[in-house]
Amino acid sequence: MTVKIFIVFLMMFLFPARIWAVSWAKRLSSKEDVAEFCADFDKDPNVYSLHVVKNLNMEPDSSWVFPDSIVCTVYNGEPIWEIEYSLNAPHDSSEAEFIGGYVTFDVTPSTDTLCLKPKIAIINLNPVNRDVLHIHKNNAKETLPFYYRKRFKGHWNAKLAGTSYVYEKRFEAVIIGSCNMKKKIIAEYCIDQFHRLVLEQEYDYIPRYIFAPATECNVCNKKYSENISASIAFKKGKFTPVEGMMYKSCEDYSLKDVFLLPHSIKKEKSLYGKVLPVRIDAEIQSDSIHRKDYYDVNIRVSGPCKD
Repeated sequence: MTVKIFIVFLMMFLFPARIWAVSWAKRLSSKEDVAEFCADFDKDPNVYSLHVVKNLNMEPDSSWVFPDSIVCTVYNGEPIWEIEYSLNAPHDSSEAEFIGGYVTFDVTPSTDTLCLKPKIAIINLNPVNRDVLHIHKNNAKETLPFYYRKRFKGHWNAKLAGTSYVYEKRFEAVIIGSCNMKKKIIAEYCIDQFHRLVLEQEYDYIPRYIFAPATECNVCNKKYSENISASIAFKKGKFTPVEGMMYKSCEDYSLKDVFLLPHSIKKEKSLYGKVLPVRIDAEIQSDSIHRKDYYDVNIRVSGPCKD
């Protein structure tokens, strides 16, 4: 009798623990297909930009079939994957007007050759996909918080360039709140043997409408002009990269792949491992009005470039 009571008690103790463990495992696995974003609001009241806080970390579906060998498009000996994704984020535009869409990585020059066992190792989202991540929403700063922490749908797909092989994955995303862009690290650089900072990886991007709304700074508006420059804070002062570190193309602010450090920076090692604040200064001429503005972001220097 005593043994039976003990067994029953043991089952009562272990069975809920097993249920909890299975439930917790499911919660952990379900988090992998939920991307987290923060929202940034700038000079256009009807546009917000999304910035990745937690990327997807999803494995390929077990049902996906990858070819052992196939003729595909390659660059530097590696297969080219044309990857795109879309987000059904909160917006006010109709589907035809909605600017959110996809990105395709077009790499040139390229050739068609035999690809052996091309595979997708991990599924994540391109954090600098500006077309997808700028979204129209009327009075965004006031209306978007209603959607914070509420999940919405996303769709990811990849095509092996030069073939008919396409792989798709659905996921969920959530906006966790507003961004603090002053603390965001948008890119990482290394320092090469020619005293230059070389772009290694972009983690984020500079939003489009940091100085003016879309209606004012539209590329077709000939009455609007903008001159930008950037300075980098270091120790107790700041330095200006030789010939600049970024440029503006159409609506987008882009980082240069390489820029020269000034001669005043003698000890390159003093930059290794540092997060450096960057201030973007703008002089704006809009019709007859001249004004100045600035925007702050950060970059990180990893160390010397690898050969």
